[in-house]
Amino acid sequence: MRYLISTLFSVGAIATMGWFSPAIAQSEINMSYDSPSFQNREITADNVKVSVSYDKNENTGNELRYTLYYNNQEQLTAVEDDAFMIGNVSFDDLDNNGTSEVIVQTYSGGAHCCTAYKVYTWQDGEFVMAQLGPADGSGGEFKDIDSDGNSEFITFDQNFFYAFSSYAGSFPPSIILTFRDGNFEEVTQQYPQYIRSQAWRKYLRVRDNQYSNGVLAGYVADKILLGEFEEGWNFMLAHYDRDPDMQYNIYDDDGEVIGRHPDFPSALRAFLIDTGYLNRNNQPRRNLSLRDNTSLGF
Repeated sequence: MRYLISTLFSVGAIATMGWFSPAIAQSEINMSYDSPSFQNREITADNVKVSVSYDKNENTGNELRYTLYYNNQEQLTAVEDDAFMIGNVSFDDLDNNGTSEVIVQTYSGGAHCCTAYKVYTWQDGEFVMAQLGPADGSGGEFKDIDSDGNSEFITFDQNFFYAFSSYAGSFPPSIILTFRDGNFEEVTQQYPQYIRSQAWRKYLRVRDNQYSNGVLAGYVADKILLGEFEEGWNFMLAHYDRDPDMQYNIYDDDGEVIGRHPDFPSALRAFLIDTGYLNRNNQPRRNLSLRDNTSLGF
């Protein structure tokens, strides 16, 4: 069961929603940009209670404050001052141990950046915090992929944004985390069925001539994760954009252009080596770890 207190402002794909009564047991509060501040609204799950206050201030910035209780005893208070577009506090028993975690999500504003999560879990007599983000877009989502009662966190390899296309035309591979003992662990390759579903979506886009190079980069990475690199690479060779005006720059550590790759396959191979999907011999890495392939700070 998930409970949610949130503040939402209409921007881009973020939907503006109406008011919901805080008196409802499964309380949900949604606000548009013009909604007023509120004080000390509470939600409760298991032995955990959260009291949330929201101060809207156009001059100094919006502020989200919350106090966490366990067995009605106050444990900690925190302030988030980057809830410009979105701020929400929710419950989810991520590890299915009978005590819900508190999830605090904030969005700092901008075209698609940045979203951050703080996850509080009751452990050894105190709330322990793990952080995810900041990251582009929504940052990710909590979802029980395999219906085992545990919620995985599905995010993306941030390296792929803008690498070979615009942000909208970039389709990065997914990164999947699981929550254990108060921390997040990267477990992407334990979910091949999910990865295959994402690879199939990219395949259909390429087949229908949509965003070919930006999609193909993510597709090849998906196929590496599935142990099907050669198949993915051959599909890429047959479908990549051969526009001679496209340039694939090589940059130094200071961001200066020091050369150019001759074509997309050469640029993609170098990129996959740099991001760890391939080794220096152009072969898929064994026991691939994507822990460092995201800006999520877990």
